[in-house]
Amino acid sequence: MRGAEELGVSHLRSFVRACLLPFGYLAFVLALAALSVSAKLLGEEHALGFFAGRLKEMITRYPEITRRGVQMAWVSWSLLFILAISPLDPIPSRWDEVGLGALALGVIWQRRLGAHRDGR
Repeated sequence: MRGAEELGVSHLRSFVRACLLPFGYLAFVLALAALSVSAKLLGEEHALGFFAGRLKEMITRYPEITRRGVQMAWVSWSLLFILAISPLDPIPSRWDEVGLGALALGVIWQRRLGAHRDGR
């Protein structure tokens, strides 16, 4: 009887972990974005800006680390966009679609322009 109870707790723990895992990936992507923004706002002259920039570069140098987080961010964006254009949209305005579209265009623009500017 005890083994079945432990098995149930193990399944519950696995289920909770699977449900929370996407939020961990999103938190990671947001943390990388925060590092990038703080590095740009503070600049290279400021010690914290210098450190944030170097840390972001060091993390993004390894795509196998960032790939899952970025994929999860795009999946989340897609789900939010689908919800925004559906009849079940909780916001009756079109500004949520415009905001999500602008966010995606901004990311794509930055990746395209940033890739040419950095010489990659």
